[in-house]
Amino acid sequence: MRAPTQLCRRRRARTLPWLRRLRQLPVWALLVSPLLLWAGPASALDDARALLERMSQALVQVQFDGTLVYLHGQDLAALRVSHRINNGTPGESLLSLTGPVRALSRHAEGVTCMLPDAAPLSVSKGHGHSALLPTLPLDFSKLSRHYRIVHMGRFRIAGRETEVVGVRARDGYRYGYRFYVDAASGLPLKIDLLDTDGRPVQQTMFTDIDIEPGPVAETAQAASQQAGAVKSAALSRSASGAQATEATGPAPARTEPAAASLRLPPGFDIVSRKVLSRDDGGRIEQWVASDGLASFSVYIEPPMDGALQGPSQLGAVSAVGGLVGDQQVTVVGEVPLATAHRVLEQMERRGSP
Repeated sequence: MRAPTQLCRRRRARTLPWLRRLRQLPVWALLVSPLLLWAGPASALDDARALLERMSQALVQVQFDGTLVYLHGQDLAALRVSHRINNGTPGESLLSLTGPVRALSRHAEGVTCMLPDAAPLSVSKGHGHSALLPTLPLDFSKLSRHYRIVHMGRFRIAGRETEVVGVRARDGYRYGYRFYVDAASGLPLKIDLLDTDGRPVQQTMFTDIDIEPGPVAETAQAASQQAGAVKSAALSRSASGAQATEATGPAPARTEPAAASLRLPPGFDIVSRKVLSRDDGGRIEQWVASDGLASFSVYIEPPMDGALQGPSQLGAVSAVGGLVGDQQVTVVGEVPLATAHRVLEQMERRGSP
């Protein structure tokens, strides 16, 4: 598995499929996905839930600068992160501290990534979660059916006291999580994504953090300026039709036949549907499913050269693609590979003559 800083690559001259565009983003841009939620006595459970509620609020209320390390397998990367709240909307600027210089910014239009000696890459919101530390509404009545929430004690991270909260998956359809919540601010200072045996699949941790900083730190400011330049260039490229964009207006009533065969694993529900357009004018349906914490997307589009056939994995993000009838279907999200396989196999079985 390549380190996150190896995943932003120079774009090829020819038009790339949307999945290849997604794969060009660093894994830390896909942290994929949910940042939220592990039971014992009622008081301990209430404490754990209160910590998660506080963490969810901190992520949209507290500003910070810090150094973040990402570990997946034997790959280790370091990033400088600046998290700001602009008009109530959280966003990040990131600068890689290992490998070639790369910058990434999450903004109102989505995510943009600056690549060395290459054209900028922009992915709109329609391609899924984009926040480095995303937050979701907490519905504990639903989450408790598929996760056990546990207060696991205290631990020091980046020289600060944290409360450790676990969210243990009750089945193999989703990952488990372990959050180290800063006692003072409520921010998660370390996040472990766990497999069904409780082993870390990936880990992210702050080695230093400045909470509610004054003026933007020099390194973070450099990341913000670089990513801002990328954003302007990327939006200019979008205007010329060089990149996939979300279709405007309400989604058409027409639904691809493959979508009718979509069956979800236990606990997952469809939470949104969007219609996107490819560079070549092809129509893409995106269905987003979530259990309140984990999520994945199902993309349905006309067949194309280079489309994913079979499984692929980027850190904790799993993807599997194949043909269902005359449509290319790709399932991608921060879920175990077996979950993505199951969704596609159910569609293939129901879609076969």
